Amino acid sequence: MIVATVLLLTQLVQGPLPVNGAEDDWRVSARAGLDKALVYLLAQQEEDGAFGHWRFSSSPDDKNWMVPEQHYAFQVACTGITCVTLMDLGDMLSEEGEKALERALDNICIQGRRKRIDNWDTDNLWGYVYVLEAVARALAEPEPRFGEERRQRLRKLGEDLIVILGKYQSPDGGWAYYDNRPYTRRPTWGTSFVTASLLLIFEQCEEVGLAVPDLMQQRGLRALRRTRLPNGAYDYNIAPIQSTRNLLSINQIKGSLCRIQVGNLALRRLGEPGEVTDQNIVTGLEQLIRHHKFISLSRGRIYPHEAYYANSGYFFFYGHYYASDVIRQLPWNLREQWWPVICQKILETQEADGSMWDYAFFTYHRIYGTAWSISVLAKALADGEEMKVPARGEPNGFKARGAEPKPEKKRLPPKPQKLR
Repeated sequence: MIVATVLLLTQLVQGPLPVNGAEDDWRVSARAGLDKALVYLLAQQEEDGAFGHWRFSSSPDDKNWMVPEQHYAFQVACTGITCVTLMDLGDMLSEEGEKALERALDNICIQGRRKRIDNWDTDNLWGYVYVLEAVARALAEPEPRFGEERRQRLRKLGEDLIVILGKYQSPDGGWAYYDNRPYTRRPTWGTSFVTASLLLIFEQCEEVGLAVPDLMQQRGLRALRRTRLPNGAYDYNIAPIQSTRNLLSINQIKGSLCRIQVGNLALRRLGEPGEVTDQNIVTGLEQLIRHHKFISLSRGRIYPHEAYYANSGYFFFYGHYYASDVIRQLPWNLREQWWPVICQKILETQEADGSMWDYAFFTYHRIYGTAWSISVLAKALADGEEMKVPARGEPNGFKARGAEPKPEKKRLPPKPQKLR
């Protein structure tokens, strides 16, 4: 027992066990998998530039999603995710990919302002989240890349979405994709992971001159902090009193594996110095790999939250996407140990046609799953000993293609808020 405990503690400090094979083998496999996935992804673009469509039902659960505005929201979210992925490729993006990216950006400029779907259903928020990320990433690119006229449309879209998101922030300070009774114009539900994702995107917005109200960010950060539980997990919900609930709850570590990554990333980049340490990051990554079977078993399940610890299939690639960004916060001696491990988990899911998916959902699942997988592989392949830990606001740990790195800005302490 003592020996086992010592071995575990050693692994937590040093990182994961090495992947079998030569040091560069994982890079060869990752590049091959990336290229195959990219061919699949580019072939799925619609005539109007969008990615993902409702024309093919792929699951018995699809019958529950029949409101047209739901599909417009899911489609534009997938398109935004794909835009970010294509920009993640950097110099690996071909001329064909560049044209696909421009068409996708034009699509989100038109389709990005989705309406609220129903009194309880605010899935339109997913569109706001990932369209705004695509906008911030595109505006961080050198000005000649997308042209002045397109950049102006993207900036106006970003400004509009920030205003809209302010109206969707819950009284508790967070954001979510449904509302609870009594249904109100301002939704009352918030989740830790949507809030963390948006806070990270707001950081990118500020760097390209898209102003996000300080109070809006401060409330979101306070809400996220509350969801961080003593056991290291993040509560699914934002609530006045956070709880791990019971031993089989989604708020246990094994139900929070993917939320841990985005929560740690947001608090590391936006929180106080030392709030999330390298050790906290390594522990979260180690938990993801040690208990990986629980999210692997959820992948491919028909209905949400039917797996152990209430895991859903659609947690899988979301969690790995943010795990790749959290790896970038570590020094190189730890990063080089984690990249082969995370890439292996991604490549294990690749199908014969090059796609990756986790939760059957019309055609959207193969779009976001493949896109996020490409992003993970691209970040791993682009990393190296010479790359520094990314400055605050720098998207996904990479500088814009052809741009010089910006000096890190000094952050002023937040102004004290008056209690009402």
